[in-house]
Amino acid sequence: MRKMKVIIYPSFESQFNEVKTQKRTYLLYGRIYDDFTVCHLIGMSLSKNTHPIGLLTIGSIPTEERIITREALEYPYFHITAEEDLSNLKVDIYQKKGDRDSNIEVDIEYVDLNRLFVRIDQKETPLKVLNQKKVAIIGMGSGGALLALYLAKSGVKKFIFIDDDLLETHNIIRHICDLANLGRFKTKAVKDYIEARIPNVKIRTVERKFELQTRANFDFFFSLLNDVDLIAAVSGEHNVNYAINDFVHSNQLAIPIIYAGTFDGVKGGLLFKVDPQKDDYCYHCLYSKPNDYGSIQTKAIPTTVELERKISYDRTLQEQLAQPGLGLDVDNLTILLSKFCLDVLLTGTEHGLYHFPYNFYMWFNRTIMTVDKSSVKYEGLELYYYEDLGKDQNCPFHGTQTFHINNQEEEEE
Repeated sequence: MRKMKVIIYPSFESQFNEVKTQKRTYLLYGRIYDDFTVCHLIGMSLSKNTHPIGLLTIGSIPTEERIITREALEYPYFHITAEEDLSNLKVDIYQKKGDRDSNIEVDIEYVDLNRLFVRIDQKETPLKVLNQKKVAIIGMGSGGALLALYLAKSGVKKFIFIDDDLLETHNIIRHICDLANLGRFKTKAVKDYIEARIPNVKIRTVERKFELQTRANFDFFFSLLNDVDLIAAVSGEHNVNYAINDFVHSNQLAIPIIYAGTFDGVKGGLLFKVDPQKDDYCYHCLYSKPNDYGSIQTKAIPTTVELERKISYDRTLQEQLAQPGLGLDVDNLTILLSKFCLDVLLTGTEHGLYHFPYNFYMWFNRTIMTVDKSSVKYEGLELYYYEDLGKDQNCPFHGTQTFHINNQEEEEE
């Protein structure tokens, strides 16, 4: 006897209950796996990532009336007969025309979305707090996409994804999305990936670069971001990071920002938190000149010659294609970034997660010597923090200069 596991989704159960007294045949939408041993009944109408997989007949109706929707199906498919409840289903599988298998033992399982977080709903990770948080992630590359997934799996339910980039072949090996998403906006592909795992998240996607050159851009992003609880800046572009820094500080928004990115060849990466409410030093303080991304301020951080020469992590496409680095190196940094984000989101809440006491961290995935090879040796797979990074006197927000976003420009023709 053939056995079939039938997984019934809440969406299917709800639609079935609406029509269960109407004896007729309906199309079934969902997914079939492993030669009809597992079937997911998702709905009785077309929905995301589904296609017609069979027929559902409610009650006893003449055979000739069952054929009305069969032309919409391709072999193989199956036919389920049910009464006014789903407890006793009769299943016929049609591998090809005239080939019918009715000797099917059905095991029914109902999907309970309330149990998704049952294993992590503990004091250490207060879900009631995280469920209410909204996070904007600017950059949906391999790190940003994985960060979104980790935060959603930790209980954050509201997101804004901002990126104008498309998923290309060279992205796939380090990205959570697969070849089926090539050519799509990364924002939309990641949204679909997460919603397939956690259907009750609320994700808004914005397919444009974070730029503030025009008043229209400024107004759009102000309306979009003024109520978020955290901005994760993971685009890997200094111009974007400066724009985020300027946007938050010039508008006196009380929104924490965490910047993250990898160094050349994914030798390591940095995590950098700025909390305007605490008057922290900012991105301008750390990177001395808005248009000079050649080096970080060496007076503040002892870096290697290699990192000092090009600590910036914004690169041209050609440079990106030439950058070696395993996805797991990006993943390791993203795990630390995710915990950093959770710590910020749970500020003022009792929890059992690790507390990050400093604002700036570096992580290396291999051992690196400093310039003269006589001082600090950075061991691989260790997280380094810096507690003596001060404000820069030339910073537009913490120094003697003044700064205003150019948001008065007219929209470009």
